Amino acid sequence: MQYLVNSQEMKQYDKNTIEYYKIPSAVLMERAALAVSDEIKKQFKDPSQTNTILSICGCGNNGGDGLAVARLLYLAGYRVEVLLPMGTEKMTAETRAQYETIRQYQIPEITELPESSSYAVIIDALFGIGLSREIGGNLYKLVEKLNQIPAYRIAVDIASGISADTGAIQGITFDADTTVTFGFAKYGQLFYPGAEYTGRLIVADIGIDTYSFLAQKPFGFYLKPEDIHAMLPERHAYSNKGSYGKVLIVAGSKDMAGAAYFSAKAAYYSGCGLVRILTAKENRQILLTKLPEAIITTYDADTDDMTECIAQLDDCMNWADSVLIGPGLGTSPNAKILVAKVLSYAGKKIVFDADALNILSKNLTLLKESKADKIITPHLGEMSRLTGRPVTQIQQNLSETAAAFAIEYQTICVLKDARTVICAPDKTIYLNTTGNHGMATGGSGDVLAGLTAGFFAKSENAMQTAALSCYLHGAAGDAAALQKGMYSMTASDILEMLPVVIQAADGGIVKDEKIQ
Repeated sequence: MQYLVNSQEMKQYDKNTIEYYKIPSAVLMERAALAVSDEIKKQFKDPSQTNTILSICGCGNNGGDGLAVARLLYLAGYRVEVLLPMGTEKMTAETRAQYETIRQYQIPEITELPESSSYAVIIDALFGIGLSREIGGNLYKLVEKLNQIPAYRIAVDIASGISADTGAIQGITFDADTTVTFGFAKYGQLFYPGAEYTGRLIVADIGIDTYSFLAQKPFGFYLKPEDIHAMLPERHAYSNKGSYGKVLIVAGSKDMAGAAYFSAKAAYYSGCGLVRILTAKENRQILLTKLPEAIITTYDADTDDMTECIAQLDDCMNWADSVLIGPGLGTSPNAKILVAKVLSYAGKKIVFDADALNILSKNLTLLKESKADKIITPHLGEMSRLTGRPVTQIQQNLSETAAAFAIEYQTICVLKDARTVICAPDKTIYLNTTGNHGMATGGSGDVLAGLTAGFFAKSENAMQTAALSCYLHGAAGDAAALQKGMYSMTASDILEMLPVVIQAADGGIVKDEKIQ
């Protein structure tokens, strides 16, 4: 479990380190510069064979980091130039000290970017995490030119122009190949569009660590491969199918068996012991054929009298350890009865997806009054219906939207987007980093919902269940993309990669090269 912070939290932790632990700002700056210069040295090992390195430095402490990087590389034998597009008058005390040092070393300083620029590396140290305005004017033109130069581009702490809190682009952004950030990853480096311009993210230890939290821990987290093994449900040699949980899938309307199939098989792949599908009678034969491992219970979806169906549902609910309702269910009056009935079970572990969410959007009182242990898994359109807010507004405020809904309705909210955000009523936030755009295909959400219900059967921690499921679902999508490509992969491909990534996680060898 890795911490994720916003700009205000990071500034506070920096302050705590300096004022409480008495580590001088200059020491932190030197360690930051060492982390960046070491990364450049890894990429360009021979100074004599490396073209000039350009460090673009602003007036804040981020600029001071960039000046210190320039000095370290210069002393290591690299050809270095420094550009100060904002001048020197408004430099912070720490940055001015670094500037006086590079002047003493007579490191070349240029006053403007040459028309014909040829550099091996461009170091972006213009702005740090505190940028709160759009980049405009001459600085906009400068960043635009820098992005056109065929060089290795590395950002110091955060690429200039990315909001550290949201990932929004403030006018323009430096297009980094690599970003070396300090202490902890920032929200804006993982949220899109900021993630696209962050490049490879390296989180460097410079002395600002968990001690620096004092009494102010962050609410944000993301997972890395080494976290996954410990989160998987335990399995024991002396066990049976009843040992690993029973999952009920209430899914599939008349002649619409696909969503039920994807959900149920994904639940089985989680390692649960038994899966039971409650579905329309027309789906019975195809589900028995496609998934003979499942227990199939059917009902008449067209009936005017749901008495018998409700009795079946009672039996199924009492049997199950966890429940998923919604995939392919439809929004008929009978489907609405099923959703309302499921919500009435206090203490049950329930995942609401797809049509169940569309039904709930018309009567959110049902969700608010429910005493179940709830996880909801909306995509942006479903979240728009649940909140009444436009999709574009939700996209710009993913974590805020999900967090507010989770608190108001006392549910785990898994808000699905290119970066899925998972929020709990206690304000904890997980940001999922696995997955790719090839997963934007029909049935992908059914796979995630089923996987979540499967893990939920043996877990008492709904938040951890949701985070684990999203990570492995995205990892399966990444594995599928390697085999099929992002254009051609389907939900079936994602589904069949689940055993591969879960087996890898069980051995502690899940691969995720996106964050180092």
